[in-house]
Amino acid sequence: MTQRLSTIRRLRTVFAATSALIASVAAQQAAAQVAPLEPSGQFSAYPSAAAQTPPMGWNPWNAFRTDVDEAKVRASAQALVDTGLAAKGYRYVNIDDGWALKRLPDGRLRIRDSMFPSSKVADSDTGSFLPFTAFLHGLGLKAGLYTDIGRNTCAQRWDADSRNLPEGTVAEREVGSFGHAEQDMRIMFADWKFDYVKIDACGVADYTRADPPVTSGQYQAFAPLIVRGDIPKSDPRAVEKLYAALGAAARRFGGDAATLSICAWGEALSPIWGHVHGNLWRTSPDVEFTWKSMLGNFDSVVDGGLYAGPGHWNDPDMLAVGHGDFDADHLTEARSHLTMWAITAAPLLLGFDLRSAPPSLLDLVGNTEMIAIDQDAAGNQGVPYRDGDAMAVVRTLAGTGQRAVALLNRGDKPVTARVTWAQLGFAPGSRARVRDIWARADRAPARDAITATLPAHGALLLRVQGVAADPSSTLLDEMPARVNIAADGLTAETALPMGKFPARIAAAPDGTPLTAAGRTFAHGIGLFANSRIEVRAGREYRRFVATPLVLGGERTVRFRVYADRKLVQEVAVAPATAPRPIDADVAGAEIVELVALDDGARAGRPPMIGWGDAGLRRR
Repeated sequence: MTQRLSTIRRLRTVFAATSALIASVAAQQAAAQVAPLEPSGQFSAYPSAAAQTPPMGWNPWNAFRTDVDEAKVRASAQALVDTGLAAKGYRYVNIDDGWALKRLPDGRLRIRDSMFPSSKVADSDTGSFLPFTAFLHGLGLKAGLYTDIGRNTCAQRWDADSRNLPEGTVAEREVGSFGHAEQDMRIMFADWKFDYVKIDACGVADYTRADPPVTSGQYQAFAPLIVRGDIPKSDPRAVEKLYAALGAAARRFGGDAATLSICAWGEALSPIWGHVHGNLWRTSPDVEFTWKSMLGNFDSVVDGGLYAGPGHWNDPDMLAVGHGDFDADHLTEARSHLTMWAITAAPLLLGFDLRSAPPSLLDLVGNTEMIAIDQDAAGNQGVPYRDGDAMAVVRTLAGTGQRAVALLNRGDKPVTARVTWAQLGFAPGSRARVRDIWARADRAPARDAITATLPAHGALLLRVQGVAADPSSTLLDEMPARVNIAADGLTAETALPMGKFPARIAAAPDGTPLTAAGRTFAHGIGLFANSRIEVRAGREYRRFVATPLVLGGERTVRFRVYADRKLVQEVAVAPATAPRPIDADVAGAEIVELVALDDGARAGRPPMIGWGDAGLRRR
């Protein structure tokens, strides 16, 4: 009886602590939403010192799913070191689903020691990952672990025949972190010394009363917070709240170095709020080993450059290189796959068996020039330009006049792809140096445009150094990592369909050009009224220039510019009004904020607006 009362007290303590943590996070969010269109004077993306460049490493899921064990993981970690990949940046070794045996009555998690024998510790009923993480840290690597925001995990739902599923009673098999945010993050980061946690969401999506695992009596039903592919039937606020609580706990016990990976597959508006609560967030379903699936995952991030930057990254999923359409017999597709991930500053997480990897694949993933583009310190994601199956993506790199360009052929027949000096922001008529990353060779200097004929599924990845069209100014297109969409004008009820970003570079939210009163702007930001943009100016600029645009509707919109919370410019723009530029004094400002207010708030979405040719000038 005494032991039972002690267990009950511990459970109540854990529940109270978790509830307090969630309440604290909710209070912070509520305070932030009191006046979302008021200037904050801050850059409010996820406050973390971790993942200042996109995480790189290895995850066993694509190679082994739950049929993994400590020997395979240790051998793969050693292979990262022995092949030189670790020295090139592939340092995270992340355990995925399958490691948890059960949850004990006091809420602690027991490790499956048949999978991780080193976790057996004398006088411990949970085991410890310390020997395992010490091994990885001793190799100079970082260690990652897995959990779910729900009661149960993805493997329990979708890998029902696995021999490595949790065991015991219904309650003991609830190894997800729902109701255990603080307890689980404490043991993972503070006790077991992990550096990274991937947090899945099957537990709040796939355990309805109608799902087979529930009807069979194996698992408890969970009213879904995510209805896959259906934002209106999902509860984005509740999902965000759960991730916020886990993120707060991860920072509390792991410090600023803790890396938090949100894995809600682009559901519940997670690509829109992910940059507030995590270091990386999935934007799509799991990548399959086909060209079509990979393109879909690429498309889920390519228009989202305004939501990513150092410490917070769009994540189109682990690399499929080494499998299916991207194996050693399909090097064209594997090269294109890596090109797409690098140009969008995506995490590079390998998923093939490193113990027997063919040299051709190791050469591809180990290309240091490709890695340098992905890991570029400026953290800007590339901006896409589409022309049928041909596509150019331009990424501004750190350093004067430095760009990366991906020329892609999405189709099954050869195409000609092209990128122009206007898209690169180079001076007309100027010459540029061109480096072919995959060939590891310089190309002939170019002038005004670069054109290439690409085979089916082919890609070129180029580093280009040219002369800026205006060295004294920087378009916001060229510095998306220093832009944060603090409020996009939409709600869960008025959100765009899954896969669509409400704020876009050089386009309106619906993908149409930035056009008002017959005039089209090739550069700028398009989004909705009732929005606020934060720009990290860093005290480097004197003026902000733009042309405010109302892209449709019948309502007047007020455009305001703030410099460190001080209002420095305000204009009212009516639809069909001839566009007129503004020029605001932002000298010495750390944060410049751009606010667009719908003067006639009504039900439904506010009008689409734009900041045409928006940029900062040094003089």
